[in-house]
Amino acid sequence: MDIQTTINSINWNTLNWDLFVLVIFAVGVLIYSFFLGRDRVFVILISGYISLALLNKAPLIFETFGIQINDSFANTTAIFIGCLVVLFFILSSSAFTSVFDRSPTGTALQTVTISFLQVGFIISVIISFLSFEETNTLPLFVKSVFAENQTQSFWLLAPLISILLFRGKRKIY
Repeated sequence: MDIQTTINSINWNTLNWDLFVLVIFAVGVLIYSFFLGRDRVFVILISGYISLALLNKAPLIFETFGIQINDSFANTTAIFIGCLVVLFFILSSSAFTSVFDRSPTGTALQTVTISFLQVGFIISVIISFLSFEETNTLPLFVKSVFAENQTQSFWLLAPLISILLFRGKRKIY
């Protein structure tokens, strides 16, 4: 999709979904960046990946326990967010956080970059739960930035690549 067309499709004069998603995106990045810190952002990101993997196997897990749920957007989103929150608390209170403890504090650039990519990842994952018909009704900007196959791949891979780039050097004794 052409970037210029996407940017020109945003109507800055009226409140609409494009503007709403941009505001949520910006607020999410700011909250993650400045209130949580780098280590917690890493833990939330890893929790998001694990939650997505669990969600892909959720029908099998629910079937094993005899739980019947419908495959609606609301249920899928609630299960994803619930898994993310539970895993965050489990992982943040374990020794798992020491894996990311490379320096006393992460730089602001690292934290903002990881937060930006994480919020994009979560929005992209949640939008991927929409049906094909619902995805087609999304505004052009939201669809092109979060719902297309190429951009969903970007949001899935970019946070992992950034973790590798920001991981730092660990001395082995």
